[in-house]
Amino acid sequence: METLKFETSVGAPSQLEKLSHYLDEVPSVVDWCMDYFSNHFLLSLKGINIKALDIIKALESLGIDATQVYEE
Repeated sequence: METLKFETSVGAPSQLEKLSHYLDEVPSVVDWCMDYFSNHFLLSLKGINIKALDIIKALESLGIDATQVYEE
């Protein structure tokens, strides 16, 4: 299982709700969480064969900017 982390621009509760609905439907994502750090939100995803670029593009389609910051 791999872990991907993204710095995101989630700010509004509506964006978090959209993000939640999207991630709950991605079969390769087993678990995810959002943590707030000083001036950004850190999205952590756990799963198998998660493609960072696919996640970034999907988040952009939801109006959320994301930059991958860490991968295990």
